[in-house]
Amino acid sequence: MPVEDPAGAAVRQANAAACLTVLRDQARPLTIAELAVATGLSRPTVNAVIGELVEFGPVRPSEARRSPGAGRPARSHAFDPAAGRVAGVDVGGGRIRAWVADLSGRLVGRAETPVPSGADGTERIGAIGATVERALADSAAEPGLLRGAGIGVPGILDHQGRVTRSLAVPDWVGIDLPGRLAGLLGCPVLVENDIKLAALAEQRLRGDDGDLVFLQVGHRISAALIMNGTILQGRHRQAGELGSLRGMRWTESSVRGRLRWRTATTGRAVFELARDGDQKASTEIAEFCAEIAPKIATLALTVDPALIVIGGGLSRAGDTLIRPLTKAVHHMLMTDDKPVVTASHLTSEGTLCGALGAAFETHSAVIFGVPGVPSRWQVWAEVPGRSSQPQPIQPQPMQGMIR
Repeated sequence: MPVEDPAGAAVRQANAAACLTVLRDQARPLTIAELAVATGLSRPTVNAVIGELVEFGPVRPSEARRSPGAGRPARSHAFDPAAGRVAGVDVGGGRIRAWVADLSGRLVGRAETPVPSGADGTERIGAIGATVERALADSAAEPGLLRGAGIGVPGILDHQGRVTRSLAVPDWVGIDLPGRLAGLLGCPVLVENDIKLAALAEQRLRGDDGDLVFLQVGHRISAALIMNGTILQGRHRQAGELGSLRGMRWTESSVRGRLRWRTATTGRAVFELARDGDQKASTEIAEFCAEIAPKIATLALTVDPALIVIGGGLSRAGDTLIRPLTKAVHHMLMTDDKPVVTASHLTSEGTLCGALGAAFETHSAVIFGVPGVPSRWQVWAEVPGRSSQPQPIQPQPMQGMIR
């Protein structure tokens, strides 16, 4: 049996990805001739590719379209978005949220589950399965349609996706989390740090391959870096993990990484007071920005990004945070060219968007039957940031719950 030329296989896969992408994005049946025009491929090439996509991918023959004249009706094919589902999950400290999309990327299901503070690692894995199951039910999916999932988790991961350090879920350290979740969900699973996924979503939504520093600012501050369009991981996947530096504190008043405020009990309340004209709150925000600016400026000088993106709950404060932070960071930099400081497009939805998009990108070969199909990131930028009502955790079996 002849061995296939790797270069030829790569070209054929690229052609298949191009045809499938056009069918998906057009969202209507296309003839071979129309696909040839849209992709720039020859008709024989498109004809061969379509045969493989019908056999292995979410493409189905459509009703033949009668052409002008006496010729035979032209064969047409359509993308079938209902042929599968893909899930994105954000594992937060107190809740687990899941989005489910059809194969076109359209969000068709959501669910949220509160997690008690005393829940152990096994209970949290069960809660992930329960949340995805409910999101699938919300999408009206038949059993077995889940083709891939991306899971954003709090903690540092190794190259096999095992958690090596996590303050939020120490019980996960050392376990094969991707393997456990793949067995539970019945599909390939990508596990990645939650902040890195949020940073990836920001970069993808901005539509270029630029570099950026991403800071999640909420109850805590966490950082992630995007370089040349990809997550900067480093040799041990610890790039940007400033919390692993002994003695590191974003502010003098923070306790074990958690921010503390003087003017009000929460950061959100402080920013609301400042927005309403409270001078003490505005002064505290200016001091907060001046205090964290040296660390941000150090990151900026290390990787020289075009953007510093502020995400997380406090990014909703908009200019009340961005203006004093820009002033403080730019004051620290003695360079002529300074990065733009801007608020996130996604606020607290970044990890969900990143998990879903990364699942589509990483598992394209399983999801679509062909690798290299681009994710439709812009679809999720328009999703309202509301999840369904949280439901209590119910006991769940560890294996075979979703098939």
